[in-house]
Amino acid sequence: MSSDASSPDEDLRDVFRLLYADEEWTFTSDDEDQEEKHPPLNSLIPEIDLSTVESQIIGTGHDDEEDTEVISTKEKYTRKRFLDALDSLLYSPSSLGGTNKKARIFPLPKKHDEGNHGIILSTQPIPKLPNNRQYGQEYLPFSPLSLLSRLRSYEIHSYTFFDQNQYLSPIKSSLNGWINTKKDNLFCNSCKSNVNFNGLDEIKDLKIKQEVIRRLSKNLISSHKKDCPWRIRKSPDELYHQLRNLLHPLISSNLHPLSAALDKSIPSIASLSLKSSLNETEEDCLIRSVQQHYCPSTFFGDDIPVNSNPKPLSKQSILLSFFGWYPYFPNSLSNSDHIDQNSNSNSNGRTEIIHCRICKRRLGLWSFLQTQNNDQTKSVGGEKELDLVGAHLSWCPLNVLPGEKNWWEGTLLLREKNQISFEKGLVKDWVKTSDKLEKKPWRK
Repeated sequence: MSSDASSPDEDLRDVFRLLYADEEWTFTSDDEDQEEKHPPLNSLIPEIDLSTVESQIIGTGHDDEEDTEVISTKEKYTRKRFLDALDSLLYSPSSLGGTNKKARIFPLPKKHDEGNHGIILSTQPIPKLPNNRQYGQEYLPFSPLSLLSRLRSYEIHSYTFFDQNQYLSPIKSSLNGWINTKKDNLFCNSCKSNVNFNGLDEIKDLKIKQEVIRRLSKNLISSHKKDCPWRIRKSPDELYHQLRNLLHPLISSNLHPLSAALDKSIPSIASLSLKSSLNETEEDCLIRSVQQHYCPSTFFGDDIPVNSNPKPLSKQSILLSFFGWYPYFPNSLSNSDHIDQNSNSNSNGRTEIIHCRICKRRLGLWSFLQTQNNDQTKSVGGEKELDLVGAHLSWCPLNVLPGEKNWWEGTLLLREKNQISFEKGLVKDWVKTSDKLEKKPWRK
């Protein structure tokens, strides 16, 4: 074929136009299928073939050089890279050690100190409490230390209803998420609501006043805003008792160092007149239980030999420690909430003040000292004895609420060893088995 001959492709195109270029072959908008402007998200996700790539170790041949690990990267995606990409969406770059500065879906969760403690002994400081007065305070209904922070906001001079244990007590208000900010005023830091009780003192009739207080107590939940989490879920009532078990466990390892510190720092402790809620038998059992817990290297340093006979603890110091009283040093506030065994800052310190590290109540012991003539002994308030339980604030877990049993009842420190028994179940060699197990001839 000559080069100037026409190409057959052009002729075929002309034939195609003559056959199919009519209007009847064109598609109208009615005939067209409605295409999706936004295809499903599943169609946009490429299929990822995850495969585990085994690492290959290639030696350099030199003994003084470390072997280098070479990872085959034939596959574009590996399981490790896929999991790392997921982790990078949840945690901050600083926690992963990388340099990727992309925005994260979720911030790094905060760690709370109270989650690291089963119990806090007298030798351990109380962790930093959440600041309930801070803007944007977290909603922590199941945190004992957050409950303690709310309880400490209620003070005698700023809250009138300390004795209203059934209705507007600090305990009930704190369990519902309220803190005391000013005179008879409650504030929720989550929804910024306020409840004011001013004017109740003007009601003279006690019955009418009690009924008004009872009705106002129903507003502790409804006064929160509708979107407030405290309106939906308040702190459980058991959290109040968990606070006492957390900060004041009734075990000898908690009471012995506290008793030793009280004996060491209070010169007039033997002359104190104390009002104890324990009977004589319980006091004797308590003294023996605490005295038996002794380790010289732990409490007095390594200079004292193990076989030395330490000075016995006084009865007053053991009773003070059992009911949660600590020596208070005004010039060393950081060490007043625990006994620092590794520091000698208070080794020669003397004080005549005790306090509770839970409710922060402070007492001067000079008001309760005995003299030669006991009839002439007078103290502030006209009392001669220091009430070890009643001296705590009314909301303190170491006090006794009306209608509840004493919190120290049933503790093993107040019972003789030969009197310890189990109410139910079979006991064999001090091992208790459940009485609900089906009795089998082969089960012993």
